[in-house]
Amino acid sequence: MNPAIMLVDVASANREGLKSFLQNQKCHVDTAADGVSAVRCCLEMQPDLVLLYDSLPDIGSFELCHQIKKDPLNQLTPVVLLKPSPDLWDIQRGREAGAMDTWPTPPSVWDLLGRIQTLLRLKKYMDEQAKSAVFALARSVDSKQNLRNGHSERLVAYAEQLGEGLGLGDDDLHELRIASWLHDIGKINVPESILLKPGPLNAEERRIMQEHPIIGEKICAPLKSLRRILPVIRHHHEKMDGSGYPDGLRGEAIPLKARRSSPSPRSLADSLYRSQERLARCIRGAEVLPDLHRRRILPCEGKNDAGLLLRVGAHGSSGYLRFLPNFLL
Repeated sequence: MNPAIMLVDVASANREGLKSFLQNQKCHVDTAADGVSAVRCCLEMQPDLVLLYDSLPDIGSFELCHQIKKDPLNQLTPVVLLKPSPDLWDIQRGREAGAMDTWPTPPSVWDLLGRIQTLLRLKKYMDEQAKSAVFALARSVDSKQNLRNGHSERLVAYAEQLGEGLGLGDDDLHELRIASWLHDIGKINVPESILLKPGPLNAEERRIMQEHPIIGEKICAPLKSLRRILPVIRHHHEKMDGSGYPDGLRGEAIPLKARRSSPSPRSLADSLYRSQERLARCIRGAEVLPDLHRRRILPCEGKNDAGLLLRVGAHGSSGYLRFLPNFLL
C-alpha cells in the first residue's frame, strides 16, 4: 500500500507542484487549505504523515497541530511543521503541540523527499511495534479468559474455514483472521473477578463486561491497518433483534462487515460459554445474517457427544460437511 501524506498549505502553484512530485514517488496525497478541513481530512484518511506549513490564514500551525494530535485516532500520526526559518523556540513549541519535528522550508523537493522517506520508515516501524503490542494484549486476554492452550489458534483456523465456505476473498479472509484474534481485546479492561467469575454476572458486572467492545475499538482505532475491522470489534455482540450491545443496533443497522464477519469469530467465541444449540443457530446465521443459510452455511446436520456437524455449500447444492468438535464447545 502506498504511503498516505496530507499536505496542509494554502492553495498555490508550489503546493500543487509538491503534490504532483510526491504522487510521482508513489505517494497518495491529499491537501487541505484551512484548519477545519485539515482536522476533518486527517480523521478521514488517517495519513502516514502530515506536512503542515505555517501559512494558513485562519489558524497558526502550532494550534492546528495541537488540534490534530489531541484526537486519540491521531496518536500515531507524525506531524511535521514547516517554517521558513524556525528557531529553537519554534522547535520547542512544536514539540509541546505534538509535532514530531519542525523543519525549515527545504531548498528543493528532493531534499524534502529524503526526510519524508526517513519518517515514513519510522512510521512503519512504529505501526508494526504498536500492532505487536495490540496482539500481545489480545493473547493476554485469551490466556486469562479461556485457560485453554491454543484456543485462539483453533478459533482463527475455524473462522478461516467458515470464511472460505462463505466465498470470502483473500483480503476479507485476512481481516477475518485478525478480527478473530482481536475482537475481545477490550476485555483487557475487565477485572479478572468479572472475567473469570464462574457464576452469572450481576447487573453492574454485566454493564462493565458490555463495555469491552467500545474499549477494544478505542485500543485498535489509532492503527490504520486495523481500521477496517473496527466495526467487527465494536459490533460483534449486536443481534438482529436489537437485543445486543453496545449500541443495540437492529437488522440492517448493523454494519455489513460486522454482520458478515460476525458468524465465525462471534459464534466460535460464544461456544465457550453458551449451549451447542445457540452455536448452531449463530453459524446458520439466525442471529447475525438471516439469509446466510441461503448462501453457504446450511442447517446443522446434527450433533452428538463429539460435536456439531455442519453442511457448507452454495444454495441448492449438496455442499460439503464440516465437523466442529467439542473441544471448541
